[in-house]
Amino acid sequence: MRNRGMTLLELMLAMGMLVVVMACAFPLIDNMITRFQMTRDHYIATSLCQARLERARGLPYANLAMLEERDEQIDDQGNPAAPRGRFQRSTTVLVNTPEQGLTQVTITVRPCICSHWGWRRIYHPLSTAPFVCKFTEENEAITYVFTEYKK
Repeated sequence: MRNRGMTLLELMLAMGMLVVVMACAFPLIDNMITRFQMTRDHYIATSLCQARLERARGLPYANLAMLEERDEQIDDQGNPAAPRGRFQRSTTVLVNTPEQGLTQVTITVRPCICSHWGWRRIYHPLSTAPFVCKFTEENEAITYVFTEYKK
């Protein structure tokens, strides 16, 4: 009686089939991870907008203009983090807009596009460069109108 195992040819054929299946599955998995990261970043951007708005609500009406900022790089918690911040926040304060006695505050947060690379964000090719992230016009924004209450 002869014990037969797998031949080298059968083993190589099985490994080849496994490689083909993995090569077909990798783009799907990469796409899923990338979409998850994009969704996470937009959720964080919205939370950062809301946190900035809450800070504005805590300020006296006369001090709202102090919130004005342009393209400030921040981390996931809203702390200044240039040049390694993954988000860019702008706060616009327009006094007497939309009408006299009102102040409109608009907070815009943009996620870094390197986050769209999903798992590749960990191996960011520009991690040692002066400007780590690139930002597009894709953003989350909240606009709120304040009025001064007089007693």
